[in-house]
Amino acid sequence: MLFSQNSETDNWYFGIEAGVNFETPNNPQVLVDSKMKAPSGSATISDIDGNLQFYTYGDWVWNKNHQLMDNGDLAELTPSDIGNNFFYQTYKDASQNSIIIPIIDIEGLYYIFTVGRSHEDLVTPDGLYYSLVDMNLNNGLGAVIDKNRTLIPSQSITGKISAVHHSDGKSIWVMITKKNIDNPYTSFYAYKVNTDGSIEPPVISSDQLFFKGIPNGILKFSPDGKKVACSNEQPEGLNDHLSIFNFNNETGLVSERKTLFTSTVFFEVISVHGIAFSNDSKYLYASLVRQGSLDTSTGTVVNSDNIYKKLLYQYNLADINPWTNSTLIHEDIGDFIGGALQLSKNGKIYRALPKSNSAGTNYIGVIDNPSEIASETDYLHNNLDLNGKVSRLGLPNFIQSYFRTRILAVEECLNNPVFFEVDTYAQITAAEWDFGDGNISNEITPNHVFDASGSYDVSVTITVNNRQITTSKMIIIHGLPDLNDDQELIQCDSNTDGISMFNLNTIRDKITNPDLSEELIFYETLTDAEQDSNRILDPTNYTNYIIDQEIFVRVVNENNCWSINSFFLKTVFSEPRNISDIVVCDDSDSVLGDSIGYFNLNEIQEDIRNELGLLSSISISLHPTQFDAQTSQNNLRSAYFTESTIIWVRLEGNDSMCDSISPLSLIVNPNPEINIDDNYFLCGDETLIVSGLVSNDRFEWLDSNNSIVSTSRHFSPTQVGVYTHIAYINQNGVECSNSKVFTINRVDPPVFHSIEISEGSNINTVFVDVIGDSTYEFSINGTDYYGSSSNYTFENVSFGIYTIFVRDKDGCEPPIQEKIHIIGFPKFFTPNGDGINDFWIIKGLDLASFESIIIFNRYGKRIINLNHQNAFSWNGTYKGKKLPANDYWFEVLLKNGEKRVGHFTLKW
Repeated sequence: MLFSQNSETDNWYFGIEAGVNFETPNNPQVLVDSKMKAPSGSATISDIDGNLQFYTYGDWVWNKNHQLMDNGDLAELTPSDIGNNFFYQTYKDASQNSIIIPIIDIEGLYYIFTVGRSHEDLVTPDGLYYSLVDMNLNNGLGAVIDKNRTLIPSQSITGKISAVHHSDGKSIWVMITKKNIDNPYTSFYAYKVNTDGSIEPPVISSDQLFFKGIPNGILKFSPDGKKVACSNEQPEGLNDHLSIFNFNNETGLVSERKTLFTSTVFFEVISVHGIAFSNDSKYLYASLVRQGSLDTSTGTVVNSDNIYKKLLYQYNLADINPWTNSTLIHEDIGDFIGGALQLSKNGKIYRALPKSNSAGTNYIGVIDNPSEIASETDYLHNNLDLNGKVSRLGLPNFIQSYFRTRILAVEECLNNPVFFEVDTYAQITAAEWDFGDGNISNEITPNHVFDASGSYDVSVTITVNNRQITTSKMIIIHGLPDLNDDQELIQCDSNTDGISMFNLNTIRDKITNPDLSEELIFYETLTDAEQDSNRILDPTNYTNYIIDQEIFVRVVNENNCWSINSFFLKTVFSEPRNISDIVVCDDSDSVLGDSIGYFNLNEIQEDIRNELGLLSSISISLHPTQFDAQTSQNNLRSAYFTESTIIWVRLEGNDSMCDSISPLSLIVNPNPEINIDDNYFLCGDETLIVSGLVSNDRFEWLDSNNSIVSTSRHFSPTQVGVYTHIAYINQNGVECSNSKVFTINRVDPPVFHSIEISEGSNINTVFVDVIGDSTYEFSINGTDYYGSSSNYTFENVSFGIYTIFVRDKDGCEPPIQEKIHIIGFPKFFTPNGDGINDFWIIKGLDLASFESIIIFNRYGKRIINLNHQNAFSWNGTYKGKKLPANDYWFEVLLKNGEKRVGHFTLKW
């Protein structure tokens, strides 16, 4: 947190009777005594002690008692105002309608620079004027003693106005934009206001800028006076919304325009209103509104969803890439108007929160840390409640270099000297420092060493232009890593020579707090550690070259603060322990046949502890290689999936002293193989035998109830059902098993697929087709069988009733049979009494097979029912009369439910 006691900016008056006082910068107080109703911009000035002098919005001037100042109506001219512009009309609706500039050499005198408006449309900023205020009059309430002197005459389109100190730190640049007459571009007019109040002719910057400015928008200097930003408030425009320029605060020249993108989406229109620089001039902030998308066919902006987004951007001015230098730090959906932004003496940026051009809110927002990167700015919307007063479009316009004064010191580590310097707009002739720890200094740029870590409220009162300015900043002194002395790394030595391999990183747990995010850097000498040279490049694989070698470590914490300490490398002779193999089955990882087993390392460690009888003080770690065990890295944890392999067991006593490093075999036993089918069939009286593999040691056969029905290698089931075979094999002292489910079925008989009868006058054929899994023979009399396939055709079959028989040639499947009727229907008959075809009679069936026979004429009229009384025959008559020769239809219903239909011809 920082703030500057440039008290001229202590009081802010803006909006509808709104005000804020920054005398206590970190606790600004809301003011409710304003009489001003400013729809847009305003200006306020206080004296060097922070006492309010006056405020204005371009036409009326109010004194510190919130009364209209004597002669304070700038729009009303009197005959005594000799030489003034009698055609002046105020423009209080301008975004920047005024700014107040003190005359340094004459105490109590101030200029008010104002923007007029066009006589033609009354809405275009027009001309630049200044008035003179003398605060020595009226017992300090002041009076306007000169009005509306012309700097830029009317009928000159102006617009935005800002101010900053000259490089001499005393005189002040007042700058305004002015549209060129002979081209579409805009120029910058910089007026130098000298300390005696004289105003020099403008320095005009126009050539090579090619800046298409418009009257509406904001002009804002950076506090260091090296940049100037300009926004164009154009809701219907696609380009030129926001530009930034270099500014020479010695010559007053503007140069090197750079466009800042408000959107990286093609044809999206995002307009800008307020802009403000951070206190350190490194970041620019902009309040924007997403208007919609440009319709290129009509040239208008379309917002189909009628949603307007208020946006707040941070621009990182160090990033020259226009596609990446902006970051959105806040957005909300609401009305389509943006508000002003203004830096304050506490280093924060405040944001006006209007609802529309004609309505506001009772709050202003704040960017708490504008000198930080976007993610750390901490923007707070609706942060400051104005106690019923209203924030409109604007905030007060100030000389921006007032906000430059700041302490440049940064956070430092304990015991390191902190260099203190103040950045301000003029030469510092004296300084009084208070370091917040009971120490002071009168040096302008002192060095100071703090003797304890913590946060210190450092303040300094500097003398600038024979006046004092106080600023302060919270300085953080970070502590150093707290290291433990007299530590050792003790490693196992297999040959008693005192030389071994060490992982130096394992000293972390002993020399510092392992939970801290600290970096350990190792060296062989203290000088190397102090100078950070000749680092040990591979601390995980370090071999000592002398017995009890001393190693130096620099421990660096997350604040880049460091401490140095040392420790010793020692060895102890140890022999490997004999540890029993660990054996699991191949399916322990739930995957059969991959040769990978699952090893529960927690259980293995307990097994080792029990087998070796280790005390609880002995720690056990498991490692994939001997090197890893030697260097205490790549510890294996919990579940371990591997093929048969060797891992290494490291035992450590108290103080991480190596006890031993031993190999441990992890063995994956194969599961037994099973080679049986999924399905077997019981065939007739044959015995079915299902056999396990001879390579297996033990066998179990389970029925569908999981009851063991056999433990022999060979199993002969007699009943259909679902069975399970479990095979066992014993290797390396561990029995592994495998199982398979199989099914015993009886053979299903074949199924008739179709029986097709081709009936002729005297000769008929019968085609039989079956579905089954075997080869079949066919019979029509139950005695003689023919064929060797799944179908057969019987030929020359007489009319009658038959049974079709089908049997499996192998005799495994049950035979099947089906009864058929081969019926002869005469195609015509001639009942003329010649003894030939005199009756229509169905052939091939006995009379008992019929349920009914009905004959119809061609119109569907029933003619006769054939039955036993007429011997199921018809002589062509109806009620004793001959029927005409014609076609007739019949319907035959057999007693087995079969139905036959057809037609025949009656001839005489």
